[in-house]
Amino acid sequence: MKNEILHYRKIQALFPIISIVFHDQTKVEIFVQIKTNKEKSAKYDLNLVSNFHEPITGVHEIEYLLVHVRSPPIFQYLLTFVRTWAQRVGLYGRVYGYLGGYSWAILCAYICHKFLAPIKSLSSIEQFSIEEFFSLVQQFFSTFAHFNWLGDTVRLYPKTYKQKSLSDKLLAYHRGSMRIISPSAPFNNTGRSTSNSTRDLISEGFERVLELIDTINTITLDDKSNALRQILELTNHFPNEKMKSILQLTLSSDSTDELHAWTGWMQSRLAHFLNDCEEECHLSIQTQSSIEYRSKNTEAFYSIGFQVDPQSLNQHRYFSYWLKQFLDQFNLFPQRTESMKVSHKIICIHDWKLERMQPKPQRIRK
Repeated sequence: MKNEILHYRKIQALFPIISIVFHDQTKVEIFVQIKTNKEKSAKYDLNLVSNFHEPITGVHEIEYLLVHVRSPPIFQYLLTFVRTWAQRVGLYGRVYGYLGGYSWAILCAYICHKFLAPIKSLSSIEQFSIEEFFSLVQQFFSTFAHFNWLGDTVRLYPKTYKQKSLSDKLLAYHRGSMRIISPSAPFNNTGRSTSNSTRDLISEGFERVLELIDTINTITLDDKSNALRQILELTNHFPNEKMKSILQLTLSSDSTDELHAWTGWMQSRLAHFLNDCEEECHLSIQTQSSIEYRSKNTEAFYSIGFQVDPQSLNQHRYFSYWLKQFLDQFNLFPQRTESMKVSHKIICIHDWKLERMQPKPQRIRK
């Protein structure tokens, strides 16, 4: 695993985030919840995060998930494929309201459990063909494109699990617009960060793949290999044709490390703001699934699309209130220095795209 990692870093935020970039340019951002000593919780210091060694979520859940997979090697291939697709089309990341790595892993495990036969020998894995893998990928997108996300739940229950145990956790179970239940206790909804807007965008992403498959030949081995390649060549449509305005945040600092901490704080506060936009303001949104950095890492840009024009958004009383609440959170960052600044503007899609066409220092997405 160490040989596959290009670099990693800790992002200081309300909840610590570990950002990992692999050699294939896959990026994973992991929230780490920490068990703290109650007697010392009042003296909580973000600089001491690295001294704690009891993560509640993370590697152990992934290892537990493998217990429910019929063929771990094939599951890992499917997960790598789906995760790469989700990142390239901008549908990856809990912090932005989409599905995180564990949710995508559960969806892949669900498909493997449903459509793969139990392993009889190691040779059956070695003989697994491109045609069979294409069929598995097709089943993945077909299943979840037609899944009733409004009423149904994706589950991988262990044999000892009893459904009545959910009654005590009803609120946590139903939080989020996509219910993808962890197979390990306490059976939380791993899709609880999703909103109606991001759920619809993810569903549209599934449908987009099916539409692509319908337009190309998938008869021969070469056809199927070409189809798999074209799926991974699909790009991020941000903002899509439904968006009419953009809220752009600009964060800056003199230090690269400070800027990373600054953007980490923004990420930790983002979910509350997105929820307020949808629940309190009744706005449909599209979140950018990455932060853009200027080449010298002195400025960072993050954008959110809205389905109303800039004038209507500026005049929306509730939106103005919740935006101010969100921006006020930056004043609470305990490690903020004088060079750490934040600004925002609301512009139309045309102007936003026009600005990006102007010759400026190169932007890097992370």
